[in-house]
Amino acid sequence: MSEPKRILIVGAGSIGLKQLRAFSALEPRPHLTAIDPRPEARERAAAEFGADILDGDFQSIDITAFDGVVICSPAPTHVPYSIRCLIEGVPVLSEKPLSHNYEGVDMLLALAGNPNVPPSGVAYVRRYHPTHETAREIVRSGALGEMLVARITGGQPFARYRPDYRRIYYARRDQGGGCLLDCATHFIDLIQWYMGPIESLTGYVDHLALEGVEVEDTVALSCRFSETGGLGVVHINQFQPANENIIDFAGQEGMIRIVEPPFSCQIFSSASDAWEDVPVEEADYAEALRRQAGAFIAAIDGGPPMRTSFSDAGHTLRLCLDLMSCLGLQT
Repeated sequence: MSEPKRILIVGAGSIGLKQLRAFSALEPRPHLTAIDPRPEARERAAAEFGADILDGDFQSIDITAFDGVVICSPAPTHVPYSIRCLIEGVPVLSEKPLSHNYEGVDMLLALAGNPNVPPSGVAYVRRYHPTHETAREIVRSGALGEMLVARITGGQPFARYRPDYRRIYYARRDQGGGCLLDCATHFIDLIQWYMGPIESLTGYVDHLALEGVEVEDTVALSCRFSETGGLGVVHINQFQPANENIIDFAGQEGMIRIVEPPFSCQIFSSASDAWEDVPVEEADYAEALRRQAGAFIAAIDGGPPMRTSFSDAGHTLRLCLDLMSCLGLQT
């Protein structure tokens, strides 16, 4: 058995704590270190997960002492921190979104495209949920015919899950906040994992309900896929009372539906003319995070690459930023 990996978690806020929890659940358990400028965040990381703590600045510490870096700090740091990791040859997993603007993105993508670059990726975690793994395999196999349209509709009472949303990054577009970059990009990434790259994206974003912020809490998007010419829609809000997302893919011969949470999957074929349940492994979002953490460790050891590459995340970012520019929104 190989020695436990030394993993640095950059940022010990709510997202960093989720990553610490995910890596702590692995066997063998990695040796975890957390760095955060806030004393209370460092103390919580140490108390809850036994992590070593650093109180310095990320740019001043020796990252080559670690086998991998997981970036959970605010969105404006994702690109410069990832660039440093790639230049110094340290595997890196960055939280999403890749950034809030274009600054440094071309340099990062160029570095990530070099041969012999260390393992890297972006943490769009739904690609690691077993229900989506099963559903995507059905879609990509052609068992239900060619999927021509994709529909995602969903939302949640965001204030219930993040009551501090007015005081955190979410309230500021220049920190990657707002529904489009913070939430909807999960689904823009996911829909491309199923259907291939989006060729064009259009739509509207608006602030309709969440109190105390000006960033958008609703997105209504339309897209065209480059591989099939198929069409898709993504409609997400952050105020509806039900925490539910309904994800449909459909063609002439059949369709597949994923509902989350809790996760379920059904198919409807022209032959059966009825909905049929697809057996899926019972799992929550935390399990997807654990699987993503395990995949990062495996990638460090020479295993398969991370499922969302910097190139993938860069394309999703470009789609979103181009739309925001068309709508006259500043990041």
